Amino acid sequence: MQYFFGDGFLMILRHLSFKTLLVASLFVVTLIPSLALVQTWWHLQQLTEQVDQSQQQSQLLSESMRAFSSQGELFERATRQWSVLHEESYSHAGQEALSGLRQLAERLKHMDDSGLQVLGRNLVRWCALSQRLLDGADHPAAEWSRQYEALASLGSELETHIRQLAEFKRLQWDSSLRAKRQQADRVAILSLCLAVVSGLLLAWMLVRPLQQLRSKIAALAQGQRGQEWAMSAPADIVQLATALGELDRRLARLEEDKADFFRHVSHELKTPLAAIQEASSLLQDQIPGPLLASQQEIVAITLSNTRLLRQRVDALLLHDAANWLERPLAMQLHDLQALIALAAEAMRPLLQQKRIRLELSQVALLVQVDQEKFRTIIDNLLSNAIRFSPVNGVISVNIGRNSDRTWVSVIDQGPGIPAQNHTLVFQPFYTGPAPVGEVPGSGIGLTMVKTFAQLMGGDVESLPAVRGAHLCVWWP
Repeated sequence: MQYFFGDGFLMILRHLSFKTLLVASLFVVTLIPSLALVQTWWHLQQLTEQVDQSQQQSQLLSESMRAFSSQGELFERATRQWSVLHEESYSHAGQEALSGLRQLAERLKHMDDSGLQVLGRNLVRWCALSQRLLDGADHPAAEWSRQYEALASLGSELETHIRQLAEFKRLQWDSSLRAKRQQADRVAILSLCLAVVSGLLLAWMLVRPLQQLRSKIAALAQGQRGQEWAMSAPADIVQLATALGELDRRLARLEEDKADFFRHVSHELKTPLAAIQEASSLLQDQIPGPLLASQQEIVAITLSNTRLLRQRVDALLLHDAANWLERPLAMQLHDLQALIALAAEAMRPLLQQKRIRLELSQVALLVQVDQEKFRTIIDNLLSNAIRFSPVNGVISVNIGRNSDRTWVSVIDQGPGIPAQNHTLVFQPFYTGPAPVGEVPGSGIGLTMVKTFAQLMGGDVESLPAVRGAHLCVWWP
């Protein structure tokens, strides 16, 4: 079922564009309330027809009641005058009134209501008996009195029945209106629920490929290579995923080439560096002979820089991003201030050489870090700051933590980083203008900082500063 509503649906529509699917989704979502609106309109039409029929029936009954009253009064007045004066004009008037009552009786007999039909038949019999009295030679007053009483009784019954029928129609109308209203409410609620469910379902089917693509892009940005980019999605998203898959493969090839380059260069550097370090160690131990104090200081500086350079070469050997991603992080609880102080102690000869004062944060902060990677980050940040700091300069190292991240910032008093180069400095082999009297660097130090920070789930950024460079590393 999930396959049918998810991948199966998108595979059927994979030849359509995302815009077309959005239009189709909007059509489906708006169709359901539209159908409910049409049904409600139909119910209103039915209620309108019922109102028209009720009004016509009420008008007909009112006219029938008025006709009965007028014709009955005319008949009674004409027959009373005819029985006293015996003039033909009164007889004709009575005949006309009786004819009107007879027509009324026929209308009542053909109405839908059974009570009115009974009254119509009774009125027909009354008309027949009244006709015999009119046709008779003598005119007994008692019989006419009974006819008048019967006519009045029929009029009372007709009036009562019309009133009851009107009340029944009103109750029937109220009941029908209440039922239609409840039905309209149910249809409205059902259509709203169906529209919401349909909208959520369509949104899920359309947004899910975008979420998958977003997660793949995020993994690609974190250095994960060789992902599966085949997707069941609209045509334009499939095309985008295909292009990203090709980019993924090209990045993987570039990283392989970069790793090969690092390994070859690093291996070529390790042999002469090992010889220089060994010779410096022999001089420091005064094996060839005693050294002056100034000479010992120079040898110490040389040995310290040689060891630092060997550390950089060893880091280059480990800089293969794929190798680092396969290797699990050794995240443990460490005192951040102590780690920075340990790195600063290793940099002491370089600091003394340029008479740079290092200001370390005194905040005690326990954090989860990979010690080896964090040491590489701090070593590169400090060596970069020392390299560009002026003589008698100051380097500030601050640490802190906010709601969702821990950060370390290093601020120097050098020439700083131009705004247009804030992102370029972290690219491999990018080197800005070298300090006066020094050769350009390798352009790999800040790249390693960014790589190792991202491996711990964070990043590094160059921030604006009043003077010098301001580099800030953060991680969760």
